[in-house]
Amino acid sequence: MFEPERRAFFAWGDATASLDALARLGSRGVLDVVAPPGERVAAEGTYVDLIEGVSELAAIAAADLVDVGPSTAAWSLASKLALDLVARERVVPWADEGEARWAAALGPDDAREVAALARAMPRSAHAVCMQKDEVWDPETLLRAFLDATADALVRRGARTAGVMPVLATETSGWERRFARALSSDDASFEPTGFGERTVLRELSRWSRPARGARDEPRTCFRLELPSEEEESFVIRLLLQAPDDPSLLVDADEVWGEKKGRKLAKLGRAFRDPEEALLAGLGAAARVFPPLRASLEEATPRALLLDAHEAWSFLAEGGPALGEAGFGVIVPAQLTAGGQRRLRLRMRVGEDDAEILAPRKGTRTAGKVEGAAGLAMEDLVEFEWQAAIGEEALTSRELAALADRKAPLVRFRGEWVAVDPRELAEIKQRVAEGKKRVRLADALQIVLAGETTVDGHVAPVVAEGTVARLLEKLRTAANAPERAPDALEAKLRPYQERGLAWLRTMASLGLGGCLADDMGLGKTVQVLAFLLHRAEVAPADARPTLLVAPTSVVGNWEREIARFAPSLAIVRHYGGTRAKSADALATAAQEAGAHAIVLTTYGIARRDVKTLAAGTWSTVVLDEAQNAKNAASATAKAVRALPASHRFALTGTPIENRLAELWSILDFANPGMLGGLEAFRQTFAVPVERYGNAEAADKLRRIVAPFLLRRLKSDKAVIRDLPAKNEMDVFCTLTREQATLYKAAVDEEMRRIAKSEGIERRGRVLALITALKQICNHPAQYLGERGPLARRSGKLARITEMLEEALSTGDKALVFTQYREMGDRLVRHLGEALGVEVVFLHGGTSKRARDAMVQRFQEEPKHA
Repeated sequence: MFEPERRAFFAWGDATASLDALARLGSRGVLDVVAPPGERVAAEGTYVDLIEGVSELAAIAAADLVDVGPSTAAWSLASKLALDLVARERVVPWADEGEARWAAALGPDDAREVAALARAMPRSAHAVCMQKDEVWDPETLLRAFLDATADALVRRGARTAGVMPVLATETSGWERRFARALSSDDASFEPTGFGERTVLRELSRWSRPARGARDEPRTCFRLELPSEEEESFVIRLLLQAPDDPSLLVDADEVWGEKKGRKLAKLGRAFRDPEEALLAGLGAAARVFPPLRASLEEATPRALLLDAHEAWSFLAEGGPALGEAGFGVIVPAQLTAGGQRRLRLRMRVGEDDAEILAPRKGTRTAGKVEGAAGLAMEDLVEFEWQAAIGEEALTSRELAALADRKAPLVRFRGEWVAVDPRELAEIKQRVAEGKKRVRLADALQIVLAGETTVDGHVAPVVAEGTVARLLEKLRTAANAPERAPDALEAKLRPYQERGLAWLRTMASLGLGGCLADDMGLGKTVQVLAFLLHRAEVAPADARPTLLVAPTSVVGNWEREIARFAPSLAIVRHYGGTRAKSADALATAAQEAGAHAIVLTTYGIARRDVKTLAAGTWSTVVLDEAQNAKNAASATAKAVRALPASHRFALTGTPIENRLAELWSILDFANPGMLGGLEAFRQTFAVPVERYGNAEAADKLRRIVAPFLLRRLKSDKAVIRDLPAKNEMDVFCTLTREQATLYKAAVDEEMRRIAKSEGIERRGRVLALITALKQICNHPAQYLGERGPLARRSGKLARITEMLEEALSTGDKALVFTQYREMGDRLVRHLGEALGVEVVFLHGGTSKRARDAMVQRFQEEPKHA
């Protein structure tokens, strides 16, 4: 937790370290302890320097926040917000109680974010004593933290750069002393004389709205549009509750109030409303000078503006006032991105069905060439349009708007904003006419629905061929596809939709990632697709290349023989595999039309030249997470395999980082997500480091058509599956296990308390491993070779469960991550149950593995 008085973080000393970056902070943050009524909780802890703590907390990736505890997660988000505010130069100077400080300047969006974070803070994150038994209010503590962080960072930056911020260093007197107090370690500053005290009072009053004062109303400015073009625009003056922007008091009510120094509104009391309105108006006039005219009135209520002045308020004055902490209300339809604002729009696609394809006969490694004539390298047309909302303007209409030479004009009966700074750029780009762009780039742009040009976000619309392609992509899995006659299986409804998705993607010349949950039948869906291809395109006899981990190659052979016996298998692994591309092509041709060439990831790496020289109808990657590292030899090898259709199969398209998704989809559709570095900057860093929801939504829109993922919990899927029963079984430790457990914890915790950094983390992991082994069996932890019976509650319970399963004729699988313990379990369970127990592990040969699987599936009883 953060303690303002010390400007430091405090972490409980007995919190367990789980991340290197938070080892000194206790990592899990504050221990969530609530004291019984009337009692106190004492704990030893460590104070960590503010900037050091902020750096460590901000370094926690968004994906890791769920693992570090609610308190640490809250302060990690607060640290990222503090760094963001300083990076955006959202700081203001102020002076109070003999000190000159920097504070975080909160705009309206920032204030809302602070309020939301404060509401989400657990009690343990703000349980800091103020005085006696009182603790800090979460929002007050959070704002104190933001101010302290801004002050510390600006001072450190000033010392590093050797400058005095804000004020010129050539001045003398109080200005120089004030600048030094803002940039050095010593923040003390005592004004001398009436003039200095007056200036500092004005400075504090000026900075108060930006510092987010919550105990007094703030002045608010509302821009109102006239009903006719000849009439004036109006800025209405109001008072606004800073913690409830919807609570507004019109200036007429302020000046009409004659009942004292308080004004009541909707159950709220505004103290000194007249003084608050005038003081705010005076401060705002320094930000937006046209407001000074209203100060000439005794009771200002509104300000009349012409179109140019109104535009100045809309484009510059309003945002500046909002940044300074004032309330600003403007017509949303005229703001950037509003529906009544002239802006660029990109139109992608032709009016006809023609695709401007590159020269026939050319082929690049990794290129997707589809039966529909589409390829990622094909070119499609695009052009820039001037648009207002959803309506594109003709050249004549654009010229007419430009000729008005006014930033706010009436157009088609409504007010329209024409930014003079953007008008020249819009006219220039519209005049460029039609251009061409790669299909891969076009798809990314139209799926995102927007693009960026010269720092401005421009909407994108798809028409013609691209629009039809987009519609097919979005509805690919909607209509179930009938299973091919040659498929020896009945597809469930969700599998029929999966087949439809595969067929549609192939018909468009595109690839994709079938990311169904494990157990939902990705194998049978792919085999159904390959049989479908053989039915609808019998003339295309090219083979399919299927790359899989060594451990599942045998399973693919059995599934092909079971569900698609009409498809021949060519084994390209082991010592007898083809040694050249010609030999492999001959073997596939001899096997027959539409043969499936089976290989492994290891062979794909070693034989990349042989496989890349092949002529493949389809390339399928099973367990595609094996190619998740884009820089690995495996990923490079599979991306070099040319084919008409490319599909990746995996239940985990993202295991750790978004770059894994890029690698898989770049195999399926080369270039669709752009380069890896650009992908990292645009999506991975904003999403993983900062939890940027906008970037995540944009990425989701782009990849959604190319990623078909169904979970067993999906309502559309669960109806088609048999019931799944899960049961937690709790096992009691034996006396020997309990004794070993306590001894291991006591001994290792003493060592952890004396260690730091990577050593501390290693000891924590070692303790976790030791406790797992003790819970499994004391013999595993002690490395003994003695008998196993009657020494482990877990072993006793698994033996009982297996006896129950075998007595009813069921089969069972038992998993263990320890090879040596598995060998001992085989002997123990075989003797206890009176049956043969087989053990499949990483060292089992393919022939033995296939035999074990076959026996388990066909024989009546096995454990």
